[in-house]
Amino acid sequence: MSNNFEIKICGINDKLCMDAAIESKADYIGLVFYDKSPRNLSLGDAQQLLKNRNRHSKIVALTVNSDDDFIKEIKQNIKPDYFQFHGNETPLRCKEIKVKFEIPIIKGIGIKNKLDLIKANQDYENLCDILLLDSPSTILPGGNGEMFNWNIIKNCEPQKKWMLAGGLNINNIEQAVKISNPPAIDISSGVEISKGIKDPEMIKNFITKCRNI
Repeated sequence: MSNNFEIKICGINDKLCMDAAIESKADYIGLVFYDKSPRNLSLGDAQQLLKNRNRHSKIVALTVNSDDDFIKEIKQNIKPDYFQFHGNETPLRCKEIKVKFEIPIIKGIGIKNKLDLIKANQDYENLCDILLLDSPSTILPGGNGEMFNWNIIKNCEPQKKWMLAGGLNINNIEQAVKISNPPAIDISSGVEISKGIKDPEMIKNFITKCRNI
């Protein structure tokens, strides 16, 4: 199997892990702006992490059900390449944000079955730039380390790029890619030593593993 998928490391919240993601050439680096998340960042802390920002790794600002004022504040201070919405944002809300702020959007959607997948494609793929297919939320949106049945998205062919998320780690990524053949993948808790605490070596090893699949 040849590697042809992009890699997103989400929930980076310290300099060592930021450096590891950048040095390993992660395609996307996600920063979380959601105060209920253990990976939450202040805008000031995020600005410090972005001092070594480069052109290769796209910066993704993740928010949950944010109002326009907060989205504007993030856009002005962080200048992300993408916004990721991981809450209950409706298709209408996504369209409203995209038009008002002129920003590329990733929409995180929990997938329980084929019907969820069909509905996600119908509702969002013409409004969002990337669909992030995740395990359904339990306590917090995203980053829960819970896998779902990858066969649900086998032969998935949305018109837009999509990302596979939900419980990925260095031990199952090869199987996940083999089953679902995603154009991109997203990992958060799978490179953590405890909830919200990532490990630079785990990030490097995971990306190396992905590049050699």
